[in-house]
Amino acid sequence: MSENQKQNNEAQQPEEGEINLLELLIVLVKNKKMILGVTFAAALLAVGFTLQKPNIYTATAKIIPPQQSQSSASALLSQLGGGALGGMAGMAGITNSNGLYIAMLKSRNITEQIASRFDLQTVYGTKTLPGTLKALEEVSVFAVGKDGVMTMEVDDKDPKLAADIANAYIEELSKLMQTFALTEAAQRRQYFESQIKPAKDKLTDAEITLDRTPNTSLKYMDAVRNLKYQEAIYEMMAKQFEMAKLDESKDAPFIRVLEKATVPEKKSKPNRSKSVILAALLAFFLAVILAFAREAMQRAKEQPEQAERLQKLRRAFRWRG
Repeated sequence: MSENQKQNNEAQQPEEGEINLLELLIVLVKNKKMILGVTFAAALLAVGFTLQKPNIYTATAKIIPPQQSQSSASALLSQLGGGALGGMAGMAGITNSNGLYIAMLKSRNITEQIASRFDLQTVYGTKTLPGTLKALEEVSVFAVGKDGVMTMEVDDKDPKLAADIANAYIEELSKLMQTFALTEAAQRRQYFESQIKPAKDKLTDAEITLDRTPNTSLKYMDAVRNLKYQEAIYEMMAKQFEMAKLDESKDAPFIRVLEKATVPEKKSKPNRSKSVILAALLAFFLAVILAFAREAMQRAKEQPEQAERLQKLRRAFRWRG
């Protein structure tokens, strides 16, 4: 190849690149009506679809879950260490685990109360109670932030109902926690009450044994140690019983409402403009792909080699089908 031919080829390369770009633009211009039509039609369909969907309002309530400290009885039990009495320390109050509070909010105890309170079976148009509870679960969201604040969000077509349900969650959670707190305190009080009589009987037996044992014998020292031990056990049980009664009389831990749910003024969904834009963009790209596919098919028919390949491709699809 001569030097002049090389120079001519090099000079033609950018021109070929320009022609390819121009060909792409030509394809788009040739199919502009189809591309714009598909895009516009998709946008109209998206508008019609989103207009049929009702406005949804989200009501938000924020609380600070109670961080209950150990009861006085449980604190002393913890100092005793292992054993059956030390194990009682695990019964102290309601745990401050946020996961537990979320589980309580989702429990049937609370959801059934809310469903009955607002007649949600009629509101949601469900046929059964389980269906109503599932619908309520789908519109209720609970989350706990790093700051420890629990957020309750409820969606509904009625903004007032959404706010009322969100606030009802707070009320029902408070009631359930009070029930649990009283039950736990009563259990501890009953446990120590049942242990006092056996401890007192053992103390009486130890006193009788000491009185009957001569103070000159070795058994006398054992009897003295046993008496002191039984006295310590009885005094500890008596103190724990009094503390358990005191804990039972205390109020249950209360929920601090940081932000009560108010009636939302603006809808949270659907985001109609976003839906229309996404539908239009998707339709536009699909229409562009279709335009280039049509152009490729047309050129393949005009070229014998490409037409033969196209026929093979069609036969392959038919065979697989």
